[in-house]
Amino acid sequence: MLERIVVIITALATLPGPDITLWNVSILMLSMTTISVGGWVWETIYCSIVERRPVPRGFLFGPACPIYGTGAVAVYVLLGHLESPLAVFVAGSILATAIEYATGRVLEERFGRRWWDYTGWPLNYRGLVCPIASAVFGIFSVLVVFVIEPQLIAFFSSWGETACEAAATACALTFAADTALSVMAQDAGARRWRITLRR
Repeated sequence: MLERIVVIITALATLPGPDITLWNVSILMLSMTTISVGGWVWETIYCSIVERRPVPRGFLFGPACPIYGTGAVAVYVLLGHLESPLAVFVAGSILATAIEYATGRVLEERFGRRWWDYTGWPLNYRGLVCPIASAVFGIFSVLVVFVIEPQLIAFFSSWGETACEAAATACALTFAADTALSVMAQDAGARRWRITLRR
């Protein structure tokens, strides 16, 4: 199954995409940041309602879930040329599910814990992906390609090149610093946990 997903993604990646310029990359970085923050807000509200207590979500210290932004930008870059919402839905479901599975495996292998778990959901695979979530990602992919990303591109393009590049650089540096600090904190927490168990 994983091999088929890789083949499909590779085929999608060979299709023509947007021009790669510093300005375009900056706009995509700002879009990724915006959607990452939006994903964090969505997950935090949803999980807080379900668990009936405040539940800040995500791996990072800051209010962002980069898996949303990264997935959205990947979907737009790879699928933005498609004109059929159905094709975007199917391909987006596959692509986003592959990203979610890969991210879940990396986090689990690296830190020995999960940030989400679909174990109780129908037809889930190892608790990391499931058809219901994949369908939601498919709908989100359609919204990204036809509604969200075009609006964000128009908005950030109105800033001008210099402002976009400066803001994108600040976002990239912030994400890099937050990721480094979050990894160190997770490692320190894991060491404390192991030391406590040995006592």
